[in-house]
Amino acid sequence: MLKLQVSGKAILSTVRCRRQPRVSGKVNFSSVRCRRQMSTSSSFVFGPYKIDPREVFYATPLSYAMVNLRPLLPGHVLVCPRRLVPRFTDLTADETSDLWLTAQKVGSRIETFHNATSLTLAIQDGPQAGQSVPHVHIHVLPRKGGDFEKNDEIYDAIDEKEKELKQKLDLDKDRVDRSIEEMADEASQYRSLFDC
Repeated sequence: MLKLQVSGKAILSTVRCRRQPRVSGKVNFSSVRCRRQMSTSSSFVFGPYKIDPREVFYATPLSYAMVNLRPLLPGHVLVCPRRLVPRFTDLTADETSDLWLTAQKVGSRIETFHNATSLTLAIQDGPQAGQSVPHVHIHVLPRKGGDFEKNDEIYDAIDEKEKELKQKLDLDKDRVDRSIEEMADEASQYRSLFDC
């Protein structure tokens, strides 16, 4: 019996390694850093694009939250894994947990900041789902009554903005939709929500 348990653990351990890349060390999901606590060498990517650290307002060892280049509503932000992962099913268990815990925390603070009454959390997983940047990301949108005529129109709007963003980024690598200063100012306001 003992031998079988040891073998079972060894086999299970091998299967886990093949299915998911290991993340070094244990993750303490409560250890979070905001931009002021991040080193100046902190770097962030969103698919093939390098993200200016001034756009990032919250980060954990596995995830980060940034302001949106083309927000649909005030407070529309993105939460991404730090590791470049194109599809949701490619995330490790630790990354999945941290991504959703980060989205929960960010969503709660952004909702309060914008005096919203609800949140929309959405993932477009793959090109046929409307994903324009091949990097898992959760759209976090604070919602208020009447912000869309029909509540589900938000999903069409997200899909349309993703398509527009893809076209814009393909044509204009300088990301000129909103200035870096405007996005940095917004991120700075949000950083203050996390007691950093």
